[in-house]
Amino acid sequence: MVYRSKKDWWLVSLVWGAVSSLFVVGLYNVLGGDTQLGWELVRAGVVAAAIVVFTTYPLDYEITADELIARSGFMRWRVPLDSIEEVEPSRCAMSAPAWSLDRLRVEYTKGGAARSLYISPDDKGVFMRDLADGVPGLELRGDRVVRVL
Repeated sequence: MVYRSKKDWWLVSLVWGAVSSLFVVGLYNVLGGDTQLGWELVRAGVVAAAIVVFTTYPLDYEITADELIARSGFMRWRVPLDSIEEVEPSRCAMSAPAWSLDRLRVEYTKGGAARSLYISPDDKGVFMRDLADGVPGLELRGDRVVRVL
């Protein structure tokens, strides 16, 4: 099943405001006569917008038969379901494939080392219920999904 990312309007606005300000200031400089600086800023705005689009669209999460896949543009994070130890709410501001700070921290192991992935499915309750119901050994306990022995 595929789950879309929750979007905080202020976070999306902040990112696109920063990107579009380069473009707008560049056009202002072009129209004001400083064409060299203006076109450089316009190009920087176009490149920044392309980077945001290619690294964040589409942004979704999928639970398959054996993996949790987080897709963010051309990037993919694959977490084997049998390596998930715990999924719990988090407001960590670390970089993550998410457009919201209302996140879930997925704790898992890879090569014997503990790892974390921060995701932000639109409906966290349904996501956690589906994860607990679909993966043997995982159980929903309150607002967390934990591995039971």
